Amino acid sequence: MKKTLLAICAMAMTLAASAQVNYVTVDPAAETVLPKVWGNFANMSFTFTFDEAVTVNNVENVKLYELGTTTSEVAPDDTWYTNTSNGGKTVQIWGSDYDGYMCTFSANDCDYEFVVPAGTFTSATGASNEEIRVRYYGLNAPAVPAQPLTYVSVDPEEDTVLGAETDYPGMSFTFTFDKAVTADATGVKLVKGSADGSEIAPSDAWNVTMGNANTTVQFWGADYDGFVDYFAVEDCDYYFIVPAGAIKAGDVENEEFVVRYYGKNLPTAIGDVKAAERHVVARYNINGQLVDANAQGIQLVKMSDGSTLKLIVK
Repeated sequence: MKKTLLAICAMAMTLAASAQVNYVTVDPAAETVLPKVWGNFANMSFTFTFDEAVTVNNVENVKLYELGTTTSEVAPDDTWYTNTSNGGKTVQIWGSDYDGYMCTFSANDCDYEFVVPAGTFTSATGASNEEIRVRYYGLNAPAVPAQPLTYVSVDPEEDTVLGAETDYPGMSFTFTFDKAVTADATGVKLVKGSADGSEIAPSDAWNVTMGNANTTVQFWGADYDGFVDYFAVEDCDYYFIVPAGAIKAGDVENEEFVVRYYGKNLPTAIGDVKAAERHVVARYNINGQLVDANAQGIQLVKMSDGSTLKLIVK
């Protein structure tokens, strides 16, 4: 019994030692511009909130760094102090001047980092914090790169059969956006077999028609009479490709759109077939002989991503 109790105590001590104290919030919030009290001057004050009461050890070892062209410490005139509230769950760490008031510092247009060493905060169970590093911005937050323009929907819908109702579908593809855009048909193309397969060109050229307050873009291939052209669909994959920069909304533009379609039939697979940007490399029958897409029976289809599909062609 005594050995069991000792083992339990040892386990409890091990768990306590391995546990960590983690803060819930910090004020100012991480990855924000340091709030200013006047001009470019910010307070040397950082308040951590925990979900349990903590004690503070060796607070004088905390550091505030300016991460400019070189890394330099921003030290208070006197030293760092703490104020504890909320039953020990809230700890304010602040830098003092020589008169006992809170220090301020002139923030520059660079990043800052407030560092609290490991073991500064401990709980009643003996758990402690790992090193805490909180990043701030001095004057301006970094510019967020604009996200590429994406469409809400496309008609015909991606991964559908172009020849479901006719062997001669129209060369028309309409993209819908959540904002007004401009578009240029230069470089758009319809290809078959793979994304870098042979191109199917309209008799005349690709055109673009805007609609719905410029939130829809219809790319359509014209015949020589100015009508939508048609093409003879085959039982293979097709890809409609819109080059990067063809569609814009102010300074934001699209990355390349590659929209996949099936010619006459959806693939029927045994197993887990995931829709992805891949294409057929080769088809084999169960005897390992190369076959074309129309060969009936079981086909083993090698894909460009290295996977193999088993299809039943009736």
